[in-house]
Amino acid sequence: MRKRHSFLKRTIKSLFYFALIASAATSLHEALPRAPVSADAGEERSVQNQPLSATAMTRSGAERCDAVYTLLLAGVDEVSGNTDTILVGRIDAEARRMDFVSIPRDTYVNLPWDVRKINCVYSGTKASGGSGLEGLRGAVRSLTGFEPDCCAVVDLGTVKEAIELMGGVYFDVPFDMDYEDSTQNLHIHIPAGYQCLNGEQCVQLCRYRKNYVNGDLDRIALQHDFLRAAAKQFISFGSIPNLAKVVQLVTASVDSDLTAANIAYFLRCAIQCRAEDLRFYTMPNVPADAGGLSYTFVELDEWLSLINEALNPFDVPITAENLDLVYLQNGAFRSTAGLIRDEGYLYR
Repeated sequence: MRKRHSFLKRTIKSLFYFALIASAATSLHEALPRAPVSADAGEERSVQNQPLSATAMTRSGAERCDAVYTLLLAGVDEVSGNTDTILVGRIDAEARRMDFVSIPRDTYVNLPWDVRKINCVYSGTKASGGSGLEGLRGAVRSLTGFEPDCCAVVDLGTVKEAIELMGGVYFDVPFDMDYEDSTQNLHIHIPAGYQCLNGEQCVQLCRYRKNYVNGDLDRIALQHDFLRAAAKQFISFGSIPNLAKVVQLVTASVDSDLTAANIAYFLRCAIQCRAEDLRFYTMPNVPADAGGLSYTFVELDEWLSLINEALNPFDVPITAENLDLVYLQNGAFRSTAGLIRDEGYLYR
């Protein structure tokens, strides 16, 4: 009888905790931004040359996939103010899958600026008196065809503190990393091998740019390896150490439209995934010179395939007509929107 009473007591207690967790998860889920799916009757249904914003998508009869969110994350360099790391992600909370695509920092954006690299959009918009966050969101919308639900731009100091709070990340550094650049206050000395990297070392690992055969693309590949290692580590733990403190730090330090509830929800989604369901990609691209500078241009067909496989939050495919980007075709520059802003710049 005593054993039965003890079993019932444990069962009731477990059910209570389950209900508490479910209630908290529901509250966090409801706090997340969602695109509206209703449209006024009789509205124009064409979405040609329009990003797949909520309004354009509903006019086309498209709807948002359930429990799917899109996220824009960028890391800003403390010296230049540029966002040299840009990730666009889709989080499927129901399927417990997260896909992230890196956009190379030299990616050409269809803007009439002197420097048209996507990593300059955040700082350039701020310098002209606008919102850096909204400027970057718009540039990403032009490349992907949809507006990310949530955006966050984080400085490297915050990344370092967050990793320290989480106890560091175990990673197999592929080669000795030695680099000195006093102008950037960059002093990197990380030996090769498997080790627990502290916050400072993790930031240095991601900033390291020396000895890469393929330049920034190899740096992105190493960042993906690091992110996979970190994800596997915390998934194996089943939790993130000092989660509440990490959320508090990020909420206070990041230029973002994310709430604390959003951040906590996404982090919990991440640790509920299997390691193989956290996937990282790089935007397909080809290098080319323009305006006297080196750029990367989107490989259009491959990019559209990747968008629809890994990023599209709607139930209809994204097509070239929904993008506003410049690409190369048979050695000539072309625009998906039919307009290259200040086209003469490309041929200087």
